[in-house]
Amino acid sequence: MPLCDAVADESQSPLERSKPLAQEFMKTLMKELGVAISQGGPAGAIEVCKEVSAQVENDFREKHEDILRVRRITLKTRNPELHTPTEEQRKWLEGMEQNWKEKPSPEPDVIESATMTTVLFPIAIQKSLCLMCHGDPETFSSELKESLAVHYPKDKATGYEMGDFRGALTIEWKKANE
Repeated sequence: MPLCDAVADESQSPLERSKPLAQEFMKTLMKELGVAISQGGPAGAIEVCKEVSAQVENDFREKHEDILRVRRITLKTRNPELHTPTEEQRKWLEGMEQNWKEKPSPEPDVIESATMTTVLFPIAIQKSLCLMCHGDPETFSSELKESLAVHYPKDKATGYEMGDFRGALTIEWKKANE
């Protein structure tokens, strides 16, 4: 069963079309993480997060033929193969991170290019649940450290505190042939 139930109205702008999809994505991911943590603790959730995140991203892309890609991006990647930003996205992330402490901006933004429209939804560390795996590594259990090393050997996504800017959920839309 696909994890994506949200439907976007094709007559709307990419930004408006993206809003229900972003809400559905984050809701689905947080639900799956909550279940995984309750069943196996943070260490057990690492593998689930890796699999569920990729599955939800694929489900969205498959359900909407005009979506090129749905993914989370960050400057401190946990899974660089899937979540490394493009150069344009990296610049956006750097600007957002620089301004976040003075003026957190949870509003979505749009980057236009010749071939696509990228809608970016800022992600902040807003729940203690996030800090279980993204907080201070000194507080992580040995099981969590081992699970991170196995599933994410290039992990850089730690050291966050409550309220920190984490990255963005991006929805990349194909531009209509004009």
